[in-house]
Parts: sequence; structure tokens; C-alpha cells
Amino acid sequence: MTGDEGIMSVDFLAGFTIFIIAFIWAATMVPSLFIGLNAHTVDYDAVAYRTAVILVEDPGVAGSSVTGPWEIQEDKRDVVRFGLARAKDTPNILDENKIARFFCSTVFIYPEDYQQRVIFGDYPYRFNISLKISGEEGVRSVGDILPEGYGYIRRAVKIREGSNATIDKTMIDARSYNNSENVSLNHFSIQFDNKELLEGSIRNPAYQINYRNERIIINITDIDTTRSLLYPLPPVGTDPGSNLTAVNFYQRPFGSTTLSSWPPMKKYENFTFIDGNSSATPPPFEIRNNVSLIFEPGFFATMDPTATMFINLTFGMDPPQQYLNNTMTQPFTYNYMVTNVTQPSLKDGVLEVAVW
Repeated sequence: MTGDEGIMSVDFLAGFTIFIIAFIWAATMVPSLFIGLNAHTVDYDAVAYRTAVILVEDPGVAGSSVTGPWEIQEDKRDVVRFGLARAKDTPNILDENKIARFFCSTVFIYPEDYQQRVIFGDYPYRFNISLKISGEEGVRSVGDILPEGYGYIRRAVKIREGSNATIDKTMIDARSYNNSENVSLNHFSIQFDNKELLEGSIRNPAYQINYRNERIIINITDIDTTRSLLYPLPPVGTDPGSNLTAVNFYQRPFGSTTLSSWPPMKKYENFTFIDGNSSATPPPFEIRNNVSLIFEPGFFATMDPTATMFINLTFGMDPPQQYLNNTMTQPFTYNYMVTNVTQPSLKDGVLEVAVW
């Protein structure tokens, strides 16, 4: 018979082949449709990585109703997000003031305060965040003891240490920081030009001095050497005949020639330390040889950001005599001159984040 050769249409073969290929491809995709429906695993490494990025690359955020960065906020409710970076432009360079605040267990409670401000999300993560700083004994940490399995990330960082100044005998003699007259009130002035500090030659936040938001330490030593030779320092245990009667603050707005009094907030009223004592003593007090002024971060936060600030120390003398006094010369200037101020420096550190 002429119709029984069994020849199959070419179009049918092509269509059937395409169908089989599509069917096989679709069959291989079916299992992936159900991935995640029954999965309960969490990528803890990813959470640890994200947390480390937030900490070392972000400076943190304070509430919109307050002034200044998060680390100077007294109420933790004014802290929106933690971040240890000095600035957004300096990733991996951490600020020592932010570090001290972050690891302060008397202010922030583990885990809830940290969960809300650096871990985020509704999943009840447990975690441990630690920082080892070169030259420091021990490790700063917050969180639980590490379990058997956890997500983990390690970041090499730099820690930015603040500036400080020491006014000692060498500087006092070289700059004539003593009055040639015998007077009962001697004045010594220290100047901060905020506009110059923030808009001058140093613009890198890692090395810039912003006294409005960071700790400032000024040590004045060898004060006894400035006394008049007619009235040498009496023996220890007797009245030295001199005292720091007051420390006053003034600001001069940019472009102005007028000084206005600037009182610091009451919570910062104790900032003077005498003769190596570990506890602050507000003036007036008797002084023998050394005094340190330690201004905590936020002390000058309400200062005009373009103003020049002056700190005036008044020393009372009985009888009137020569003492620490720069009214006949010029104020000591806190600036970027290494002969005046020990500049900010960077130390090595390692931040580790473990999440489970």
C-alpha cells in the first residue's frame, strides 16, 4: 500500500523536541520554588559583616531634637544609631570618645540597647562585640560568651587619640609667662580659635581638633617656678600663699572684637585637678605646683562654632608677687603647632563581631 510508509512530519519532530527540552528544564526548576518555605537557618556571617560595617564606617546618629554627636548625649534615648568612625570620610578610623561611650555598661544595657542601635531587625540575635587596642591590656567587649557556632567578622582599624597640651617650666621661661610685677591677682589666658581649627590647614577629620565634641586636656606644671624670688614656695604642709580663685570662659564671635561671658553647663562644672589628685576640685582652692584642666566631650558643644574661645585662670597671691601670668605677652594658643599641642595620633586595633 502506498500510505503505510510511517514517515513522520519534520514539524512534529521539531515541536516535540522543543517540548521535551522545555519540560526537562521546568522539572529541574521545581525544587528551587520551595527553597525558603521550610528553611529556618540565618546567615550569621552576613549579620556580623553588616554590624561591623555600621560600627567602623559610620559615625552614628543622634536624635534630631538634640545638639552634637551621639556620644555626648546624656540620655540614651537621644541615641538613634551607634557608630564608632570618626567621620563618614574616615572609615576604619575609630574615635576614642565613641569607643568609651559604646562600651560603657553603666549607660547601655545588653542586649536591648545594642539590638536597637547596631544589630537591628526583630530576630533575637545574641552577639559579642570586642575591641583590642594596641598598647592596652585586656579587651573591651560587650555581649555574651561565645557559643560553639556563630557568624564572625574581624576588621583591622585605627583608633584616633585626642590632643593635649602641657605648659611646663621650659615653655613658661621661653615665653615669659610670668609677670615682672608683684600683683595680688595674676591672670593666665588660653585661646581656642574654633574657625581656624575647623577651617584651617588641617581638614582631615582624623587629625582635626574639634574641641566642641572631644576631650581636651591641658596640664600646667612647674607653677612654683613662676613665683617671685622674694617669696619662695613654703614647706609642704604650710599655707602656700597662692590659690586658683576662678576659671572663666569667654567667646568672641567671628569678625567681632567684643568678648562675652560663656558659662558651661552645670554637669561639667568639675574639670580642675590639682597636684596629681584623681578627683576634680572646683575652684577656689590652694595650689602648690600643678593643675590640669580636663574638658570632657560635649563641654563646649554649645559654643559658637565660628567663635574664638578664651579660658582665663585667675591666681590669687598673698602677699602680692610674681606668678603665672601672660597679660603682658599673649594667650597660650591651642592649635596645630606641635610646639604648643601634642597632636591627635592613630593607634592600631582589631574589632571583632560574633553573632548567633
